[in-house]
Amino acid sequence: MMRGFLMSRRNMLIGAAGLLLTAMLTIWGCGGGTSNYDNPTTSTSTTQTATALIQAADLKKWMDEGKINQTGGYDRVVVLEVSTETNYNGAHIPGAQYVNLTNDLTETRVEGPMSTAQLVPSGTKMDALIQRLGIDANTTIVFTSSEAEVGSPWNLTRGYTTFRYWGFPKNRLKVLDGGNKAWKAAGYSLTTTVPTITRSSYVVTPNNVNRVRTDLRASLTDMIAAVTAGTATNDFIDGRATSPAVPSPTTDLVDSTKYVVFEGLMKGGRAYSYANLIDATTKQFKSIADIKAGLNIPATATSVYTICRAGNIASALFFAIDGYAYYNEVESGAMKAVWYDGSWGQWGLLSNSAANGGKLVAATVWDTTLLTDSLSYNVGKTLTIAGTPTVLTTSHIINYATRLNNPEPSLANGNQLEEADAAYRSPVTVTTGGTASGSGGGC
Repeated sequence: MMRGFLMSRRNMLIGAAGLLLTAMLTIWGCGGGTSNYDNPTTSTSTTQTATALIQAADLKKWMDEGKINQTGGYDRVVVLEVSTETNYNGAHIPGAQYVNLTNDLTETRVEGPMSTAQLVPSGTKMDALIQRLGIDANTTIVFTSSEAEVGSPWNLTRGYTTFRYWGFPKNRLKVLDGGNKAWKAAGYSLTTTVPTITRSSYVVTPNNVNRVRTDLRASLTDMIAAVTAGTATNDFIDGRATSPAVPSPTTDLVDSTKYVVFEGLMKGGRAYSYANLIDATTKQFKSIADIKAGLNIPATATSVYTICRAGNIASALFFAIDGYAYYNEVESGAMKAVWYDGSWGQWGLLSNSAANGGKLVAATVWDTTLLTDSLSYNVGKTLTIAGTPTVLTTSHIINYATRLNNPEPSLANGNQLEEADAAYRSPVTVTTGGTASGSGGGC
C-alpha cells in the first residue's frame, strides 16, 4: 500500500511539473519571462549570431537541420529573396520566397505637406505580407537577393530596415552576406521549385501591442528638426555617390522622367557611397574594421542619419551600422542609426521657388532649401536627354501640386505617417478552425 501511495504521489508530482512546464512555455511564447521571442537566449535558440550578417554556411546549417519553412518549432526560418520575379524564377535558394522591393516593401503615404512614394509600408500592408510569407512568432527571417542583383545591397537590406521599424527584434532578422552569389560560390545548389507556404495569422501588433520603432526612422519633421539642431550629436551620411552635392539631377520618385526641384546635401552632412560598404568582387560586406574606418562616424555622434534618393541605399547604410559594424554600440545604447526613407526624393521637392518649379506656398514652414548645403536648382542645368544636350526648364521639373495637402499642416502636425503607425492595431481574424487569432500573435 505504501508503495502504491508513493507511486501515486510520484505521478502527481510529475503531472504538476508537466503543468508547470506547460505554463512556463506558454508565458515564454507569449512574451513573458526572460527568454522570449524578443529576447531569445542561446540555451533556447539556435539561430542566434554575433551580428545580423550571416554567411552561407550558417543558412546551410539551418537548412540541414530542417528549420527552413518548418511547421512549428521555436527556430523556424523563412528565406526571403528580394529581387525581380524573373531572377527569382530563374534560380533561388531552396525554400526561399519571392518579395518585390517596391510592391511589398514600400508604399505611397502622406507625410508633412505632401504624399511621397516609396516610404515605409503601413501596418495593414505589413500584416498582409507577413501572413502571406508564413511568418509567425517563432520565425527567424533571412533576407537574400538574386545573384544578378546582389551588387545593389539594398535588395538585402530594405527588408531588414522595414521589419526593424515595425518592431521585429534584430536578433530575429538576418542578412545573407553576398546573397545568392555567395550561396552559389560556397558550392550550394539553387532551384526553380517554388515552395508551398501555409499562411500565418501573425501580425505586427501581437497581443495587441504596438512595437513600431519610430525612433529608428526619420520622418520629415524629424529630419528638419535634426538638421536644424546641427552636428553636435548628429551625423548625416548620404550614400548616393562620392559627392552628391553636385550630382546629375535627381529623378522624381513617382515619375522618373521628371526631376526634383533642387540638389545638395543636408546642412552639415557628408557623402559616402554605399559602394564602399561591399567588396567589388564578392559583393559581400567588408570587415567591421574596414567599414568603421570608412564611415568614420564622429565619436560625439549618438544619432547617425542615413540618406539617399529613395530610402534604398539609405537602408544599406542603416544596416551597416545597426545590424553589423556597430551592432554592439547600438545594443549598448551608445548610438543608433536613423533611416530617412523619404530621402532626396522628398527633401529635394520642398521649395516655394516657383521660378524653379517649387510648389509650396509662399510662407511655408516646410521649405528645406535653407537647410541644404551646396544648394543648386535643376532649372538651368544642361542634361543629355535622348542623346540631345538639353537645358532644363520648369517643364522638366515634376509638377507635384496634386500631391500637396491643402492647407499645409504645421510642423507640429506634420508627422501623420508615424502617428498612424504608432496608433495601428492589427485586426483580429478568424482561422478556419473558428478561433480568434491575429492580434494574439500566435499565443
